[in-house]
Amino acid sequence: MPLLNPPDILPEAMRYLLRTVLAHKEARCPRSELLALVAPEGLTEAMRPLDSDKDEDPDTDTAATGRLIADRSLSALISLGFVAIDGTDVTATGLALDNWRTVQTVTATSFGRAMRSQLWHIATADIGSDTRVADLVNALAVLFATPEPLRPFEFDTGTGRHFADAQVQWFGPHKREWPVTNATQFRPLCRWAPYLGLAQPITGRSLVADASRALLQDLADLPRGRFRAAEFIAHCRKHLPICDGGSRSLWKTDASEELSPGMSMSLCQLEASGAVTFPAPESDTDTLSVVLGRGREPIRISHIDWHPNHMKEAS
Repeated sequence: MPLLNPPDILPEAMRYLLRTVLAHKEARCPRSELLALVAPEGLTEAMRPLDSDKDEDPDTDTAATGRLIADRSLSALISLGFVAIDGTDVTATGLALDNWRTVQTVTATSFGRAMRSQLWHIATADIGSDTRVADLVNALAVLFATPEPLRPFEFDTGTGRHFADAQVQWFGPHKREWPVTNATQFRPLCRWAPYLGLAQPITGRSLVADASRALLQDLADLPRGRFRAAEFIAHCRKHLPICDGGSRSLWKTDASEELSPGMSMSLCQLEASGAVTFPAPESDTDTLSVVLGRGREPIRISHIDWHPNHMKEAS
């Protein structure tokens, strides 16, 4: 099942479902019991902040809506391989049990990181099952490859840039070929991308590319030190295949030394947090350009100083 359509899948609801399964004996729970526990009558009221992009409707059956959220989110957990159906039971898979020993360790941070890792695994290693994640992965790739990353994206209305227009460059003018075909699917992207640490929300319906939080977590084992800029980007690429040279990247430029907009934004955010420093270039050759958009001078870098002591907050 694609992750952006239907729009009722909520990452935080997925985490709660997984915690509930893990809390049961042998990490096994009857499906009917699981849905009754997670989606009791009135769940929508409790989850309203998570689903605030939906219009209020006084005629909506809150129990039915809550059950729909839980049911669709459970299907997404199954699709990504964290749980499986065994007869009438939902069971935690080896993937889940390898990531979490106890219910308490299934935090939003750890769950986002595990989902991100599984998303890339499916997108790069299991081509036959790519339909599970292709819409989200391709949408994130568009976000990272579109110039001027400081300008927020909306779908096709408002004063911001239109994501609908950005998709045309890579997927053509026909909406059926786009990863995000309408505003209804764009709103889940505005939930998924920040949850995965790959974007910053500007409003509930707009965002900008920024993978600094994901990179802080995923590069935790990279030792402190100075790296050639291209070498550091290669480390990033291992964990972020939508970035420069990655297997799911859309970024192409005649100037091969120019970093993608999403990577430029992410590096600047890492520098602002103190996790990286850009030393003065050691030569005029073999440099890369960090480019944020019109009216801003590109930053030429040959090396990057990496400071892992600033990564405690991401643990």
